[in-house]
Formats: sequence, structure tokens, C-alpha cells
Amino acid sequence: MSSSMDFAPGDPALMLTVLRSAEANLDRSMLLRRVLSLFCTDDYGNQIAVEDGPDLQRRIDNAIAHLELAGLIRMTAGDELSITSLGTAMMLAYPLGIDDGVLCSLPAFRNSIYETHAPVVQERHLPNSAYGSGFSAGIEAHRLTENPYPSDSRDHEDWLMGWDEALDQSKREAETLLN
Repeated sequence: MSSSMDFAPGDPALMLTVLRSAEANLDRSMLLRRVLSLFCTDDYGNQIAVEDGPDLQRRIDNAIAHLELAGLIRMTAGDELSITSLGTAMMLAYPLGIDDGVLCSLPAFRNSIYETHAPVVQERHLPNSAYGSGFSAGIEAHRLTENPYPSDSRDHEDWLMGWDEALDQSKREAETLLN
């Protein structure tokens, strides 16, 4: 038979609890109380109360950090959690919970994770200005034909990739807001 120390709540449910707590502007101690009030079941259907411990604290801190990286919540000056408009939209779009897979669809989270966990390379390439120019053009709804680079150049392709990425990002954000 498992005990409450053997069980840790699933990350999607925990992240949803953190988001709901941010929506209510709770501080960390109130968030912990909310998490501890949850009841879960083990493999045999027995109810288990979640207990405080280092592993639970680590999971809560991890959920808060990931949601902050994704731009779904922020900490106020009074150390309270606060939900962002994107957080509200994501909570509505994913009512059963949000995990890192969902967060990876958000550029802020994906880029931050990549920067943290990217393989170390000896040489860091400077950002390609043509890609950045294309991305800006895509965000500003410029036409594809406004690519300023010769069609047989690498810069032309990079501009096109940036423009296309901006279009994809705009579509993802629009879908998130509609759902």
C-alpha cells in the first residue's frame, strides 16, 4: 500500500493549480495550502492526502519557474502570484492541465529552455540580420514579395524563414486567444 510520501501530484495538475492560484493572487504559502488540500488516489483507488516535503516544494518551485518563463504568471512586488492575459487564455485552452509540452509551444519558454540546455559550442554565431529582418517584416504584416535580398542568396532564404516563423507565431497566438 502506498503512502502519501510515495505520491507527488502530476505536473499538469500542479501547473493548473499554480495558474488558478495566480488568478486569485495568492502568495506561495497560500499556494502550498491549496496544493496540500488536494486529494489524489493511488493505483488501488485509495484517497491519499498530499503532504509537504522537499520534493513537493521542488515541484511547486519548478512549476512556478516554468510558468514564469512562459509568460503565464509573474510575481508581484508583494510576492504574490499574478496571472497574465496569456496565462488566462492558456488556462481556458487547457482546462485539464498544462505541462512542459504545452509550454514548449510558447516561444518565450522554448527559447529560454533552449538557451539553458543548448549544447555548448565553441563559436557563437551572431544572429542573422536577414532572419531578424524577415521576422520583423512578418510581424508587421509585410508581403512576401518585399524580401529585399536577391533571390539566389542565402540572405533571401534567411529572410523568408524569419518571415515564415513570424507568421506561424502569429497564428499560434491567435489560436490560443480564440480557444
